[in-house]
Amino acid sequence: MLRSYQFKNKTKSVTRTIRIDEDIDFQLEKLAHEQRVSVNYFANQALRKFVEWDVFADRLGFVTLPSDIFEKLVGYTTDEQAKELGSWFGKNLAKDLIAFLFKRVDLETSVRALELLGPRYGKAFRFEYTNDGHLTTVILNHGFGRKASLFYSEAVKALLKDLVNTQVDIGLSEHQVFAQIVGPNEFRITMPAPVSPLATQR
Repeated sequence: MLRSYQFKNKTKSVTRTIRIDEDIDFQLEKLAHEQRVSVNYFANQALRKFVEWDVFADRLGFVTLPSDIFEKLVGYTTDEQAKELGSWFGKNLAKDLIAFLFKRVDLETSVRALELLGPRYGKAFRFEYTNDGHLTTVILNHGFGRKASLFYSEAVKALLKDLVNTQVDIGLSEHQVFAQIVGPNEFRITMPAPVSPLATQR
């Protein structure tokens, strides 16, 4: 069964007192009330995104692009151009991102990078996976059309096959890319136990 992918953060919490601007505090209180979570939950999520993503994305020159513009840009390419662009992304930018974040490029860190680029921070696609210790199945759902599928399929192929030296089988449809990856047995993925944000106290 495929499931949404998320890495568990195996860290304990610490208590730290900080000063924040009054308008930020007001917005945090408002959002926390609307979504029925604690202010501490929102603050922790924002800080985690900063240290796990924003710092590195800024160093690598990442820009925020509305999804409609991305879909339009990819739509103007030919099939071959979409493939070439995806392959270039997988071999270059994705490799740089992984090296920055994890200090090594292998199957596990490559899949972690896909999770960051997808549902966690980049929001480029929805991401599901299954893993039995040897065969990893990854599904990217994006909703941007066939040429975007060509782009993502070549990016995944270049990243996982060319960089990590694994056996990769790729399939695609109008809005989805499907990859089956035969990799090392030591590859492990840890799913966190469900925790309600209401359990986090301010």
